[in-house]
Amino acid sequence: MSVKQWSANRAMWGQNLRQIGWIAIIHWLLWLAAIVLPMALAYSQYDPKVGNIPQWYSVYDIANGMEALCAWLVPILAAAGVVRYMHEKRSADFIHSLPIRRTELLAGQMLIGWLFLAVPLVLTALVAIGCLYGLDLPWPIGAGDVGRWLGETLVVETMIFALGVMVGVLVGQSIVHIVLTNIALFFPTGIMVLLFSNLPLWLYGFPDGYYLSGNLMDWALPIRYKMLTDQAMSAGEAGLLLLLSLLFFGVSIWLYERRPTEAAGQALAFSVLRPLFVYGVAFCMCLTGGFYFGQVQRQWGWIIFGYVAFSLIGYAVAQMVVMKTWRVFHKWKGYIAFAAVMSVLFLTVRLDPVGYVRHVPNLSDIEKVYFGQSVMNWQNPNLMEREFEAFDQFLRTKDNIKAVRALHAQLVHDQPLPSRFGNVRPIVIGYVLKDGTRLLRRYEVPIEPYMLYFQRIMGSNEYKQQYYLLLRPSYSPIRQVTIRNVETGRPVVVLADPKEIESFVQALKQDLWNEPVEDIIRGGSTWQGDIELLQSDGDSFTVPLSSHSTHVREWLQQQHHWEQIQKR
Repeated sequence: MSVKQWSANRAMWGQNLRQIGWIAIIHWLLWLAAIVLPMALAYSQYDPKVGNIPQWYSVYDIANGMEALCAWLVPILAAAGVVRYMHEKRSADFIHSLPIRRTELLAGQMLIGWLFLAVPLVLTALVAIGCLYGLDLPWPIGAGDVGRWLGETLVVETMIFALGVMVGVLVGQSIVHIVLTNIALFFPTGIMVLLFSNLPLWLYGFPDGYYLSGNLMDWALPIRYKMLTDQAMSAGEAGLLLLLSLLFFGVSIWLYERRPTEAAGQALAFSVLRPLFVYGVAFCMCLTGGFYFGQVQRQWGWIIFGYVAFSLIGYAVAQMVVMKTWRVFHKWKGYIAFAAVMSVLFLTVRLDPVGYVRHVPNLSDIEKVYFGQSVMNWQNPNLMEREFEAFDQFLRTKDNIKAVRALHAQLVHDQPLPSRFGNVRPIVIGYVLKDGTRLLRRYEVPIEPYMLYFQRIMGSNEYKQQYYLLLRPSYSPIRQVTIRNVETGRPVVVLADPKEIESFVQALKQDLWNEPVEDIIRGGSTWQGDIELLQSDGDSFTVPLSSHSTHVREWLQQQHHWEQIQKR
């Protein structure tokens, strides 16, 4: 390195310390306020007699919300600070006239920006460890927890900073830089949510909740950081984030070497990105409009209106950002081309060339079926065993498999589009085939036209036995029965004698076996009280005393308890 280059680099570092050094100070103060200050407050309020120790199981429990904001926003601010010179024409012209290669210039900027993040984190960790060992308090966390926090936070902040630097090279305005960096952080999650939420409108039966209920939120790094309190970052995940950070740094340098100096002040630095930005915004807004009106109106006219109106607004706003003027209406031909492409795309999906919508497995291929209204129990069947009333069930008898398949085939044939004001129930139908293949569909089904199918499935012995905990083969013995007044909630009848309880439970079981399917679906007939059953393991559950509880009513009348329930 020549003397001129060394002098120029030293001048750049000095300028960075003067102009954006405050970011490091703010970063350190925020972390002190989020972690160290609560420790000091906990120590000042500690009473050995009371033993009021904070219930912190990790550093993230101290101030999780504030910690997530620090790890999210400060790296973006640091990235905006180190590349800000690119976005102002006078600064860009002056800096690029210095005897420094662009590679060395940006590498130096990235290094000092990263140090503004790393040094405050290390200092905060040292102060926190000093508090843990210097303050005489039985802290529930230790130096290892602080070390884990330091490593994970540094990885997350490095990743966000690297992404911010790359976005900064691609744009020419600081405000656009900050906005697009935040969009880029949430884009993977956001675009998948929009796509999965729109597919049920075009593919009848598509189970969007199944795909949205997975680890989709982990793709948004700020949300993933907030979840570190319950789910630690694995070595593989940390390594992947560091590799992506190095990739973003490398791509940033490669792009910076090709970035035109005159791009300062433009929304986007590279002309090739402008149509991608315009049509990308129009596409995302199009999906947003379809999703909104699909949820609110559920009518094709309004859904198409949502697609057109939102995409047009997105297209116009994106053109205004790129052209830096509101006079963009002469660009209407570009929107027509976009609308034509989207129409072809939507029609292709709607025509379903692969037969996704019409596919119903052959009866001979089915091992068992899933019938319910939640995709969560399809993914986690063990959750159903803990429910006192299990609407979601795996059914194995031949009659129920036939019944569920018949309902599925009828829904595929009818494809009803229920009104949002009608009596509608979400239905999830799943198949586990003999070859191990799994198939899942979700429908919004109007109840009345398909009541015969519901009665055939939910009225079966297999379904009812699994629906109520009391009808299942094994449950903890009942040690007390309390019948409460439906209006006041006060206990009016309490049974504690084992023989009385056994006799009462047998009567209650007969009523549950005979309960009409309509009551299960609609929430029961007129309630006359609540039957609370306390199990020997301490758990309790409640069954309504309804007008259909004939056997229970007869038992209560025989035992002269019914008059007590009738009193108000």
